[in-house]
Amino acid sequence: MRETSGVTARIAAAMTRAQSGHAVEAMGDINELLAELDPDPSHERAAAEYVRAVAAHHATDSVEALDAVDGCIRVARAIDEPGWEANAIALRIVTLIRTGEGGDSVADLVAAENALSRTRDLGLAGWGHTGLGYAYDLLRLYELCIPHFELAAAGDHDPLGLTESPAITRLNLAESNLRWAHELERLGDTSYDEEIRERKRAAHRWAGAAVEVIVASDLLGYWPMAGRMWLAASNDDSDAAGAAVILKDCRDQLAKLGDLELAAIAGTYLAKAYLTLGRTGDAMETADRAASDLPLTSDPPVEALVRHTVVQVIAASGDDGAATGLQYARAISRGWWAERLRGLYAVRSALANHELSIRHDAEWRAAREDPLTGVGNRRALDERMAAAQASGRSVGVVAIDVDNLKVINDSFGHASGDEVLRRVGSLLVEQCRAEDVVARAGGDEFVVVLDNPDERGARELVERIKSAADRVAEQAQALGSTPWFAMLRLSVGQASSVDGTPMAELLREADRRMYADKRRRRG
Repeated sequence: MRETSGVTARIAAAMTRAQSGHAVEAMGDINELLAELDPDPSHERAAAEYVRAVAAHHATDSVEALDAVDGCIRVARAIDEPGWEANAIALRIVTLIRTGEGGDSVADLVAAENALSRTRDLGLAGWGHTGLGYAYDLLRLYELCIPHFELAAAGDHDPLGLTESPAITRLNLAESNLRWAHELERLGDTSYDEEIRERKRAAHRWAGAAVEVIVASDLLGYWPMAGRMWLAASNDDSDAAGAAVILKDCRDQLAKLGDLELAAIAGTYLAKAYLTLGRTGDAMETADRAASDLPLTSDPPVEALVRHTVVQVIAASGDDGAATGLQYARAISRGWWAERLRGLYAVRSALANHELSIRHDAEWRAAREDPLTGVGNRRALDERMAAAQASGRSVGVVAIDVDNLKVINDSFGHASGDEVLRRVGSLLVEQCRAEDVVARAGGDEFVVVLDNPDERGARELVERIKSAADRVAEQAQALGSTPWFAMLRLSVGQASSVDGTPMAELLREADRRMYADKRRRRG
C-alpha cells in the first residue's frame, strides 16, 4: 500500500498490537488516526477501518467491529478495491459467528469469495485468504479452510508489510489441522485413524515452520509463546513430558498477557499431556482451570475442545458418569458431523452456482462485446435497437466514423490503427451516460444509442465527442511521440426520435448525416 506521511506505518503498528494481545490499545490508536485522516475515500482509510474492525474483534467488541466492517466496505466500493471488501466481509462472518447472531453466512461467503477473485492486490489477496480460512474454520468447513490458509502461506504477501504475517499463516494451518484431527477423534470411528494421524503430522509440520519464521524474523513477546504452544500441542505424544513443561509455561505467560482464550487452549493440551503421563490429578486440575479461563466469547470449536477434554479427564479418573457422558458426546458429535457435511455441501453448491453464473455472464458479455475496443458489437447494437423499438421510448442514435484510419494503418501499421480504435472506444464511453450503449458497428464505425434523450441530448453529445477527439489530437501533436493520434479526426452524425425521425430510420439517418459531416470536413 502506498506510504503517505507515516500513515501506513501507524496503521501497521496498530494491526500488530491488535493481533498480539493489545487489542484495546490498538483500538485507541486507530480511532485517533481515523480522526486525523482526510474523510474522503482512500486506501489508507480502508486499511484503517479494517484494522479498527480487527482490533474490535480481538477486544470482543462486536458492535464496534461490525460498524468498522461497514465502514471498510463503503470505502472499498468507493475506491473500487474489492480486496478490502473481501477482507471486511470475511471478518463480518467471523464476528457474527462468535456473537451467536449467525447472519446469512453462505451469502456472505459467496460475496467474499467473489470480491477476493476480483482483487489484483497480492497483499490484500493474502489477507483475504486468511480471513476466509478463519471463517470456514469457525464453520468447521475444514476442506475449504485449509486451502485458503495454504494459499496465504504460499504467497506470504501483506499489504502493510507486517513481519509477523508469515508466522500467523503457519500458526493458522497448525491450529486448523489439529482442530480437524480432534473433531475426527470425537467421532470414535477407527476408519478415520490414518487421517487423524496425517492431520496431526501436518499440524506439527506447520507449527515447526511457524517457529522457524518467528526465530528468523526475531519476533518477540507474544509470537514465540504462540509458536512454542502450538508446536507442543501438536506433539505426537512421544515426548509428553517435554510438551507439558512448554505448555505450562506458555499457559501462564499467555494468562499474564490477558489472552485467556489461547491460555485455555494451552491448558487443555497441558491436561492431555498430563493424562498421557498418567498424572490424572494434575490433568483434572489443569482441565478445570482451562474451563474457567475460557472467555464467554470464545470460538465455538475452542469451547468444544476444552469442554470435551474436561469430560475425557474425568472419565479417565474412573468416573462412570463421565464415561457415559463421553458416549453421549460421541453420538452428539456424529450428529454434528452429519450437519457439518450438509453445510459443506450447501456452501460448495452456492459457490459452484455463483461460479456458473459468472461464467454465464462472461459468455453473455463476450458474445456482445467487440474484442478489440471492449465496447458493444453489432449484436449488442441490434439488440439495443430492438429493445428500444419494443419499449416505445424515445431514442437517439449517434453514428461516428474514424477518418484517416486507412492512412494511419498504411503509414504506421495496423497496431497503431488498433490503438486509435481503442482510444475512440474509451473516449465514447467517457462522454456517454452509463445507461447509453456504445457499439462498434464494424471497421472504423461506431454507434451510440441514447436511451430516452431530451431534445438537446444527442446534439450535445455530438459536440462533446468532437471536442474530446480534438483534445486527443492536439495533445498528441504537442508531444510528437504518437503521430497516429495527432491524425485523429471523427465524422459524426445524429438522429433522434424526439425530432420525429421514425425508429426504423434512425440508424440510416444518423449514418447519412455522418457522411454529410465527413464531406464538409473534407471540403
